Amino acid sequence: MKNRLLAFLLVFGILLSGCTVAGPAPTTVSTETTQATTEATLPTAPAKPEIAHPALKFDELEYVHPDLDALNAKIDDAIAMASESGKEADILTLYQEIQDDYVNYSTMATLASIHNYLDLQDEYYEKEYLDLDAAGTKLDNRLNDLTGAILDSEYADAARNAWGEDYVERYEFHSKLNSKFIETLSEREQALVTEYKKLLTKEYTTTLNGEEVTVDDLDLTTEEGALAYYDILERKNSDLGRIYCKLVQIRAKIATTLGYKNYTDYAYDNLGRDFAKEDAKNFSKQVKETLVPLFSRWLETYREDILAASGETDVSVADGVPYLREALQAEFPAEMEEALSYMLASGLYCFDDGENMMQAGFTTYMEGFHAPYLFINTGVYTDASTLFHEFGHYYNFYRMGDVGWNDDQSLDLAEIHSQGLELLMFDRYSEIYGDQADGMMLSTMFNILSAILSGCAEDEFQQKVYANPDMTLDQMNLVHGQVYQEYFGYPSYYEWVDIHHHFEQPLYYISYATSAVSALEIWEIAQTDRESALETYEQISGCTINIDYRAALNQAGLSDPFTTDLVERIAAALENWEMTGLNQADHAA
Repeated sequence: MKNRLLAFLLVFGILLSGCTVAGPAPTTVSTETTQATTEATLPTAPAKPEIAHPALKFDELEYVHPDLDALNAKIDDAIAMASESGKEADILTLYQEIQDDYVNYSTMATLASIHNYLDLQDEYYEKEYLDLDAAGTKLDNRLNDLTGAILDSEYADAARNAWGEDYVERYEFHSKLNSKFIETLSEREQALVTEYKKLLTKEYTTTLNGEEVTVDDLDLTTEEGALAYYDILERKNSDLGRIYCKLVQIRAKIATTLGYKNYTDYAYDNLGRDFAKEDAKNFSKQVKETLVPLFSRWLETYREDILAASGETDVSVADGVPYLREALQAEFPAEMEEALSYMLASGLYCFDDGENMMQAGFTTYMEGFHAPYLFINTGVYTDASTLFHEFGHYYNFYRMGDVGWNDDQSLDLAEIHSQGLELLMFDRYSEIYGDQADGMMLSTMFNILSAILSGCAEDEFQQKVYANPDMTLDQMNLVHGQVYQEYFGYPSYYEWVDIHHHFEQPLYYISYATSAVSALEIWEIAQTDRESALETYEQISGCTINIDYRAALNQAGLSDPFTTDLVERIAAALENWEMTGLNQADHAA
């Protein structure tokens, strides 16, 4: 029982460690600022547009509910204008004005979401966030209608010249992902997500020896403590799982309404992936064959070392800031330290554990301000490595600049920015953690390896659920337990409801696995040529919008995990690091 609890606690910590790149879709029309995504090129430094980051203070940013009636009226005028003659200049000017108004809408929606996450009990920002999120689905449909009307009009050639063919191609792809016929379903979906987020802050209890207790009151090394723990988990699973069952039903209807066979296919398209669910299944098969045995052995061999290091270090998220600054100043591009200084001076971050805060770590982008925002609930994420992870996202957002209504950001690519920085910070661990450096390094590496396994496991679980959306909660729990057994060696029936991605960003989780092997390739390069690894990281961090995961890997000179032996090579590199980088005498099983 004790060993199983220790194993569970290690792995469950990884499940909670997955961050989210959050926020509404980027919004403004930019003219030919996208990066090439199709031509194979030798690695070159990405173009760095001049980006103005305004002096601001987050606490002073004024939230103003956007005038959606006025925006919709402009869209009506533009649609009507598309059927008239001699209005070329007028319609293109009005279209750009609509895009600018949409930037304001999206920026305010992001600002409202941040305030909502800071206090989930704040009814004002909860309502604003819900209202603007629902409006976003409708506005997206209206902009699709408007763009289509212009492209079907006499102004089509002028519009294509003004917008660029890449913009038109993205419109043609995105337009199939939304429809006025799913607006009501989308509103119901978001209402359920909000209900989930509020319930996630609830403290669940059970009765032990005649007293009401929480998880914090339990001694998990005892049988009665473990049984009480699982009783609490089952209660929580019952509440949150009920919401998930409803979400699955709604999402299945969204997918079929839009012409998809199942929701997984829709979600993969909606996430802008340049690989299919079949690719993910084959990738997961490689992980099972190659990395699962390594993980199992590491868990058996280093469990106590990891727990000891994690338990004895007291380096908090905030404590990590000066160490991060020193590292950036020493060997990273000057723009990274500039981004950190901007974040701190502008208050564009939250390190806190408020009672009503969303239990998450994420980074988002307020496009109208050209300002990223970094959020870490320090009651959930206690270590400085979370800061390094999230700042990788922050730096990428800092370089993003103007983005358009239908611009894309690859989540598979985004997680390389975060996980890659975590691994490149290893050179600072002795300074940060002192005697616990080796243990914390092993812990971080174990976390990355766990992210690969959990990314594959959760994707496999969700694919099974969405292939059979009529599953009961008991059936879902059983499926999760079976899938988890294959990856981690023991079943996990109830804990998956704590993974907020399942509820907020379905089918996201495989991105932690695909990106992790790419981040580990950067780490592998650093073992023999750190300068080259830093250059590769800088290049991949410069891939911001409108570049697919696999295309960006090619551009940065990294391997395609679906068509090469990358997973096998990473396993070999990890085993070599274990043999050469760890003192085996200090880590006896």
